[in-house]
Amino acid sequence: MTSTKGKTSAAFAQRASSTLTTAGLTAADAVTARLADRGLRSARALGARAHEIAPRTAGSNFLRDGAFQNLEPDSGGPAPDFQVFVDMVRRPGRPRTSIPVLTPRFAEEAAELTVTWLGHASALVELDGARILTDPVFSRRCSPSDIVGPARMHASPVTVADLPPIDVVLISHDHYDHLDMTTVVELAVRQPALRFVAPIGVGAHLEVWGIAADRITEADWWETRTLTVGTTDLTFTCCPARHFSGRALTRNLAQWASWGVAGPTHRMFFSGDTGFTEQFEEVGARLGAVDLTLVAVGAYDPVWPDIHVNPEEAVAIHRMVTGDAVGDAVMIPIHWGTFNLARHTWGDPIARVLPTAAANAATVLVPPPGGAIDLVGRTGTGVENPAWWEASA
Repeated sequence: MTSTKGKTSAAFAQRASSTLTTAGLTAADAVTARLADRGLRSARALGARAHEIAPRTAGSNFLRDGAFQNLEPDSGGPAPDFQVFVDMVRRPGRPRTSIPVLTPRFAEEAAELTVTWLGHASALVELDGARILTDPVFSRRCSPSDIVGPARMHASPVTVADLPPIDVVLISHDHYDHLDMTTVVELAVRQPALRFVAPIGVGAHLEVWGIAADRITEADWWETRTLTVGTTDLTFTCCPARHFSGRALTRNLAQWASWGVAGPTHRMFFSGDTGFTEQFEEVGARLGAVDLTLVAVGAYDPVWPDIHVNPEEAVAIHRMVTGDAVGDAVMIPIHWGTFNLARHTWGDPIARVLPTAAANAATVLVPPPGGAIDLVGRTGTGVENPAWWEASA
């Protein structure tokens, strides 16, 4: 005799399969997708395994003995000691007061050049009439668990259901705070026309989660890919970054990257996660002048100087990739204020980046979570109220 519990489980699986396969997810992953939609996690959140990633990276010139490594060698920061771990548990980087979170309002048509910061490395960029969403993470924790792992210090300004039509999800690498299974699966389900662009190897995670292969475009360092969005061609250039990858114990099987995106009129640069490297001089030379940079400014620490930039280095990267156009380009700081991932105080990234920018002829605008800035008209939150962050710091 079949139990009531067994009938319920079977019905759940059947409903999940029939609903989600029509949105480009395979039947085998339909139940995982439904669990993700309910805010639950599974072992599948760990992503693809080594043998699933390897075929996608096998032809790369940057692969060494089956793994990737940074182009610039590690400079050898101090080894973490017991006090470092004590400090990390204490996590001093929490705001003094609640962080203001705005509810963004999106127009029916995408703008010429507008940025809405959604927290951490997630930003919705409207560029030449196309919408590009970077490293979307809307879950409460950047972890495979709902119980442990860094939790958000402010609510997400949006849910996936709140978003306007997205053309491209642009992914920098596979760490949990940049690639969230729950978010990307729901995006794939709700918006079956959107495409995913990622460094080589990262697409294996997406396929394991049921996203169809023809929706995924991957590129190796220095490769370009062109996607047509409506009548607009967008060119994505996969650029080196100085970081690492991995969702479990094995590191560097998939690549990590920064990105350049060029439309017919405007160009942007997205740093993803990175430490400082002279390679960004070459990035700037190859991309040409950009109008916008999204550069990480947070989660720096003396024990990992090579994988996360500090605010002064972030401004240097902005100058390196904008070149002679630095006076006209705008930098939006990302990778700060949402997850407590290092030992610096909550407001330290912005308290340091703003005077550094002023001393280096760089324009830095700081929207609050959910704040949008129109870079053509130079209007929006972060322009009209640039000191909003000081109350929380």
